[in-house]
Amino acid sequence: MWYRPVLLLWLVSLASAQQRPLSFPDNPLTPVLTLHSSSSSPPAGTITQAAPPTTLSVTIVSALSQSDQHTTFLRLLQRAKCIPMLAHMANATIFAPTNKAWDEWAKAHRPDTSDTRAFGWLGHEGLDEWNKDETAISENHNILSSQLHEEEIPEDAPGGFWDIRGEVAMDNHNWALRQHLLYHLLNYTLTPSHLLADEFTSHNITTETTLLYPMLSQPPLPPVPEPGPPWLPRGGEGLLAGHGQRLRVAKAKSEAGGQRGRVGVDWNGDGGVEVWDGSGWKEDNNTEVDDGSDRPHEGIRWVQNGVVIGVEGVLDMPPSIDEIIRTRPELSYLARLLPPDLPAPLPDSLHNTPHLTVFAPSDEAFSSTLDNLEKGYLESDFGAEGVGRVVAGGVILEVKSGVGWADTWEENPRQVQAISGQNISIASASNGSLIVNGSTTSTTDAVDIFASNAGVVHIVPTLLLPDNFTLLNSAEKMLVSLNATRFVGLLRSANLSSTYVGEPGKEGNDQAWTFLAPTDEVLESLDKWGSTAQLTRLQSASTPEIAACDPLHDASPLAQLLQYHILPGRLLPKDVEDGMLLATELRTTALSGGRQRLRVDVSETLGEIGGKWKEVEGEIRFGGATVVGKPVKSGKSIIYLISKLLAPPDDVLQTAVSNLQLSTFVAAVYAADLDKYVKHTPATTLFIPRNRAFGALGLAMKYLLLSEGKDELRKLVKYHMIQQIIYAPDLELGRQVYPTLEGGEIILRRTSKSSSETPEHDDNENNRIYNMTLYLQSPTKWQDHDSGKDLPANGELRPARIVGIDALTQTGVIHTIDEVVMPADIDINIGKLVRGSKQTTMAELLVKSGMGWILQGREPTDEEVVSAGLQGNVSPAPLEDSPDDESAEKDSLAMPAYTLLCPTDKAFSRLNMTYYLQNPDQLRKLLKLHIIPTQRQTMLGRADRPKSVEGQPRDGRPLALDDDAVYATLLTQESKYGEVAFRATGDNSFLVGIRNARSSNGVSGEAARIGQSGRASVRWRKQYGKEVKVRAEFVREKINEEEEDGRERDRLWEGGMTLGGGVVMLDGVLLPYEPSWFSRWGWLVVTLSGIGVLLIITATSVGWWWFTRGKHEYAPLEGEEEE
Repeated sequence: MWYRPVLLLWLVSLASAQQRPLSFPDNPLTPVLTLHSSSSSPPAGTITQAAPPTTLSVTIVSALSQSDQHTTFLRLLQRAKCIPMLAHMANATIFAPTNKAWDEWAKAHRPDTSDTRAFGWLGHEGLDEWNKDETAISENHNILSSQLHEEEIPEDAPGGFWDIRGEVAMDNHNWALRQHLLYHLLNYTLTPSHLLADEFTSHNITTETTLLYPMLSQPPLPPVPEPGPPWLPRGGEGLLAGHGQRLRVAKAKSEAGGQRGRVGVDWNGDGGVEVWDGSGWKEDNNTEVDDGSDRPHEGIRWVQNGVVIGVEGVLDMPPSIDEIIRTRPELSYLARLLPPDLPAPLPDSLHNTPHLTVFAPSDEAFSSTLDNLEKGYLESDFGAEGVGRVVAGGVILEVKSGVGWADTWEENPRQVQAISGQNISIASASNGSLIVNGSTTSTTDAVDIFASNAGVVHIVPTLLLPDNFTLLNSAEKMLVSLNATRFVGLLRSANLSSTYVGEPGKEGNDQAWTFLAPTDEVLESLDKWGSTAQLTRLQSASTPEIAACDPLHDASPLAQLLQYHILPGRLLPKDVEDGMLLATELRTTALSGGRQRLRVDVSETLGEIGGKWKEVEGEIRFGGATVVGKPVKSGKSIIYLISKLLAPPDDVLQTAVSNLQLSTFVAAVYAADLDKYVKHTPATTLFIPRNRAFGALGLAMKYLLLSEGKDELRKLVKYHMIQQIIYAPDLELGRQVYPTLEGGEIILRRTSKSSSETPEHDDNENNRIYNMTLYLQSPTKWQDHDSGKDLPANGELRPARIVGIDALTQTGVIHTIDEVVMPADIDINIGKLVRGSKQTTMAELLVKSGMGWILQGREPTDEEVVSAGLQGNVSPAPLEDSPDDESAEKDSLAMPAYTLLCPTDKAFSRLNMTYYLQNPDQLRKLLKLHIIPTQRQTMLGRADRPKSVEGQPRDGRPLALDDDAVYATLLTQESKYGEVAFRATGDNSFLVGIRNARSSNGVSGEAARIGQSGRASVRWRKQYGKEVKVRAEFVREKINEEEEDGRERDRLWEGGMTLGGGVVMLDGVLLPYEPSWFSRWGWLVVTLSGIGVLLIITATSVGWWWFTRGKHEYAPLEGEEEE
């Protein structure tokens, strides 16, 4: 360390001997050092001499060496190799921080870790690292070189090391430190008039140009030394277009400068560091200036080659534009909007782009110009494009081949082009501010906020936007502004943005759409419960789950989900009606390319107020999702925010399963092995009966669920399917005939609510919404099942009423009906009904007694009639070539039918079957008592026969069951006790017994309880000479014709029984009743016995009277004793 004073003295003498002005025009890479000018730097190559107040014999370096408060600064100048540069400068100004200032600055900025450096040169050790001698530095270099020989050395490596030509070398210039120190140097001398306020001058803040030429990194050393003096800045013109970085100085005794003046103040005169009070100068080096003031320049020394201004703080180089924006309070909103990667047309970075002039909009500018929706868009994850368009109007790449500082502009407005392409007009104001676009409201709030590595920032109170600027110029941007960002992200993932909401970051298309968008909060709430995990699976899926029955190509599952949220056209609230089925953009092969529908529900309140926009919230529901807030228009489109994510309809079976009233149909589909067929058949309408309707089939349904009834069950299921999508609102009054997948046809009929067929108390959904009633029924014409002109071919007593409409499915729609519509070509006979009951005894007895034809549902032969003893009671089958059945009544449409009262096997087990099997006549009587023929076939000539039942049988039952209802059986002709009577028990059940049979105190065989029943198919008579042709055209009928249809249906039952008959289960066997001898003659015996007893009593009384009439006796007196 002994050589340090010697080296210092040598440098001082060298600086004194070689002082001269600097101008090197022959070196194009070396910036020219010029002297001071109050307004701007003088032209390159000129030197303006400023006479110092006193001619001195010392230099800048010697003056610093004479101060015990500037040893640290002098040491740093030595390490940065700035001493020779100062020796070559004839006029210079140096702002010299004191030792205390350096210590405080280093303490505040010293990094906490050893792998980073503040300002590129201050390491973890602080200033101690820079106080080491050259030997320690060399040792540090050797260690680092051995450790990092083949690694890239960072620019801020300890000791100023840097990598060159693949080897570790020591930067003995300490470039980062040198750059910082150059910010403390001016290449001209400031005179007292520049440092002391003038009472006649209002502007007491001057702008000076330093020797700092900002660069992003240290330029490489040239292989051959450049011509000219050493140690001067090199590397081109830097980031400020050949200009040195600027610095403001507030004059002493001014409002901004205070008593001694301040250096490094901002545009408003705030901040900066105060000029030193001079307490460290040695006594033999005092330089005073007599300006009539109270010694304001004690901390300033004018020397032979310039001036030394002591300051009580270190001057920090200006931050980058990016850092300025993120640290200024008035630019907090802009800082919040700017993403790390700047969007076009902004430059790639605000940190290293050269020659930038930025007119940064303040928070007030955004608040006064943009509404909440527009700010919502800018703040979203997709708003970077909008941020770029809004901010780019105030970013200028180059002004006059330089930077647009305030003194660059003139009073006359000048047009410059921003990077957005728009032209903006800028002029200077008398108060030093700038006027943008000729509006006083656009006067800058702050000017000349210097940036170290790029340019300058001016803060403006308005957004610099072109005329007719529209931020939200697409539906996508409007959706983002409405907090539907995740919905937009899904549209992009599904590649649907360009089709519906516009290309990302571009204007939208001219098509009109209606968007039903769930907000981010809705999707986040789904995340909470794991419901959006399905979205992730949809994004990875590529093919739909439905069968491809059409060359139409299906979109991905995610795209299908999103298309279900988009409706073609703009649907305004006034256009929405309750119950509408809106066509969506979802079109799949499952619908044969048709649009999937979406149900909309509108409250009565909205209808009363006429669909006003402010009242829409909560009053409209799309697919069960409530509208949140009022709709927002975007171009030709409209956006409704909804309370949940809409799910496209499920497949048919899944939709049916969700309704507990349709579970029997689902079970029937699986039992018939039609689940895949029903699920995958495209564009179908299903009419599904409720469970109660299937329950009403009773024994018929039980038979269909058997393995032997599988074929009939398949036909039944397919008969309720139409390969055409039929929505209730699309139906018109009248009838429409549709072909079914079973092969037959079915009639769908719509009537108005005022029709006589509408029930008096009807809560049907059809009537509530559409003021109509829908019916489903069999046609009147069917091949081999001709029921005449007006009656249904299946013989059902009433049409099925549609009680639930428009349950949307993946392949079409479901309507719920209250009755099963049987195809006319399904033959359900009594034998099948008995098999459905799983009872065998009755069927075996009928076959054994020769009446098996009843089970088979056919007419008996002559031999079978004779064998069963039914002559005159049952007509045999007509000959096949007979043109007509003469034995039948002329007006009868159906063949004879029977209702079998079938006791259970358990009931027969309580009977002495051996007796009946050994007595065929008794067995036939027993069976005849359980067979009820249609009234038209019963040969009753008895005068005491009760009036026939006129009521209609209930659904599924073959006969009407009323209290005291009486029906004749096949035994009626043979026996007075051949009729059966029904009695209601009060618990919605009935007992059946033999009419007029006397009770025997609970003896079995007198009565039985009614169980399940089933209805058999009607056997229509053949209509010879008539061509059977099924009608397939639309038939429009009037209301009076509908009523006529109802009257014609009365012919479908006779005397309370259906034309097809059926089976009624009993829990007991009815035994033929034969009255006892007492029942026959008991009344006579009792009468004669009574007369005889009366005669005996009379004769005895007369005789007694006769015997005692002449005999008298005396009565004893009171107190007398008898003798």
